[in-house]
Amino acid sequence: MPPAPIPRIELASAPTPLLKLERLSAELGCELWVKRDDLTGLLESGAKIRKLEFVIGEALAQNADTLITCGTLQSSACRAVAAVAARLGLRGVLALRGTAPAASEGNLLLARLLGADVRYCDERAWAAIDTHLQDFAAEARRAGRTPYVIPEGAATVAGALGYLVCGQELAQQVHHGAPEFDSIVLPAFTGGSHAGLVMAAQLTGLRAEIVSVPVRTPVRAVPDTVAAVVGEARVRYGLDVTPPKDVRVLDAPDGDGETPTREDLAVVARVARLEGLVLDPRSTARAFRALLDHLARAPASLGRRICFVQTAGVLDAVPFQGALGALLDETPLVES
Repeated sequence: MPPAPIPRIELASAPTPLLKLERLSAELGCELWVKRDDLTGLLESGAKIRKLEFVIGEALAQNADTLITCGTLQSSACRAVAAVAARLGLRGVLALRGTAPAASEGNLLLARLLGADVRYCDERAWAAIDTHLQDFAAEARRAGRTPYVIPEGAATVAGALGYLVCGQELAQQVHHGAPEFDSIVLPAFTGGSHAGLVMAAQLTGLRAEIVSVPVRTPVRAVPDTVAAVVGEARVRYGLDVTPPKDVRVLDAPDGDGETPTREDLAVVARVARLEGLVLDPRSTARAFRALLDHLARAPASLGRRICFVQTAGVLDAVPFQGALGALLDETPLVES
């Protein structure tokens, strides 16, 4: 008996384009490309929209009418859930780490504008966030609603399928004339997206090595997560995939992954000025910085042609406008 169809609701504007970074490629002595996954649509919600296609597909299959998730005050994942809830006529409940600011800005402003029910969690509440999410779900059920809880960042096996689809999309782009890559590099929060691309490589014959940069998770944790997610996807969805024995991870730069360092902000400015491309200071800039540092130390180690997956972009730079502005005031322009 064939496996049941995997629940999915199409949300992303796809395929997202491939862009060669001409000036950086010339500087680095290799071909450096970007998969513009910041352009998936719905307020440029990037990677999160790909994940939510499957996570919310699962929610709708369970007749959910209330989406509950959590994150930081400037969480792009929470903003994405709010956007999808608004588009589908669902209720969105966001548990955000921190206290209510004097003024709503950036992703918080957008989440509120989209109609999300925002709940602020101080550090004590955040330490028990899983319990609070279940409390909010119980509250919704008492009101006659059907809740669905989405873990922070939609970091689930269902969410990883979004990057299986991204990898399949890349394979099709190569088949239709895009260059074949030696390596595909992406930011990793837990390793789920890395797992999705690994599954895509196994299912499509995509030959590129999948490499991630942990931007918040310890480096040592990512390989175990990748293997576990692939294994669970095999069992849950009947996919012909095998947990990888080797998972390649680059060392992340210094920093906590939540507050951009000066070096992260400098990479945002450098890439913007050289390529007209804006990175997210907290994720894609940190990962891109790690990639540049690695190529400086070992130029040939990732092959001749590299694709960097830009999972978030310009809107995620907005909350850091003050820090970026201060950096620009003291940084000379790049020569043309």
